[in-house]
Amino acid sequence: MDGETDVAVVGCGPAGLMAAVAAGRRGQRVTAFERLDDPGRKLLATGGGRCNLTTAAPPEALPAAYGRQGRFAVPALAALGPEAIRAFFLREGVDTVVQADDGCVFPRSQRAADVLTALRRAAEQAGVRLICGTPVAHLTRSAGGAITGVVAGGCQIRARAVVLAAGGCAYPALGSDGSGFALARAAGVRVINPVPALVPLVTSETWPHALSGIVLERARIRILGKGEHKAGRVGPVLFTHRGISGPPVLDLSGEVSARLGADTPAVTLAVSVRADRQATDWMRLFDGWGVRLGRRACHNVLSGEMPRALAEALCAQSGLMDVPVAQAGRKRLEALAAHCGGTPLTVTATEGWNRAMVTRGGVALDALDPDSLACKRIPGLFCVGELVDLDGPCGGYNLTWAFASGWLAGMSACGS
Repeated sequence: MDGETDVAVVGCGPAGLMAAVAAGRRGQRVTAFERLDDPGRKLLATGGGRCNLTTAAPPEALPAAYGRQGRFAVPALAALGPEAIRAFFLREGVDTVVQADDGCVFPRSQRAADVLTALRRAAEQAGVRLICGTPVAHLTRSAGGAITGVVAGGCQIRARAVVLAAGGCAYPALGSDGSGFALARAAGVRVINPVPALVPLVTSETWPHALSGIVLERARIRILGKGEHKAGRVGPVLFTHRGISGPPVLDLSGEVSARLGADTPAVTLAVSVRADRQATDWMRLFDGWGVRLGRRACHNVLSGEMPRALAEALCAQSGLMDVPVAQAGRKRLEALAAHCGGTPLTVTATEGWNRAMVTRGGVALDALDPDSLACKRIPGLFCVGELVDLDGPCGGYNLTWAFASGWLAGMSACGS
């Protein structure tokens, strides 16, 4: 396998395959390496096997979705934004549809395999040489520090440019084993400590575990603390056998995960049963019940506003289980209203890499040129996708970044 190529791509997930296609279509000799026996396993698992490949959110709203990293993503999103991604796949035979309630974009077939097949076919037609079952051991560099190629399978492949697209650490069984970070560090690139993101959270409180499977359709969840954003995230919150999950929980999980550590063993969240009600709203409701439904037990009346098991759990915490509304007393009703409006949950851990959808952390943004995704201090090296310290919420944003960053780096690796 010794030889020479123009562009070597390390990793054949969505970012790597898109980088290979972009470079190949510009006449470059491209060799793409995949450590597993076949590429794109993680892509096949996205969206429950349906592949939420991008979003229908308006272009002007995209950078804000990536939060602290949004400005960095702008050049890549300009190179290949959501509409361009949909157009790319349409040309490759994959029509897409928008899910009306949330703007998620899926292949019309609802099959992630169709997206991967289209990418592989595009790479093949672009002349990309795909080498599977062959991990890249390390990158080679000249005496001056420029990238000169890769070593894979015991062989050296000379290359003018290398695109690192080896993914993060999420779902290691599907190929993301963190090896890309090791390659980046060995090359002298600064890497922010990776932590799980878009991952269920574990609570020290045990009462949520007893509610496993119950969903609050439109709850609000936020991090408690001085200076924290009170709006939090809104959407379906799911109780699990270990804590909580659901889209708004997953969206906050990267921030929670980044905070957890030796100095911060726990992060406190507040879960509002209904996003449109605060504690004062619940208290007004209780006042009305005292007049009309005074003889009924608090948990029975409250079960008309939420799942019964949750009503019982919140009443138990407030000392109101089996207590008639008329006998509850102001203090205990105020405690119940506070729980309904934002019951605190203590998060002590995430469910880890095997349950995380993406990685937070990775190659530091200040090490890269956002206009090309080239490493500023290492000529010939480009970093893309989940390998980079940029992640977004649920809804197709992370695959959008993977495709967009891969395309931009693939184009940039071709040179002038």
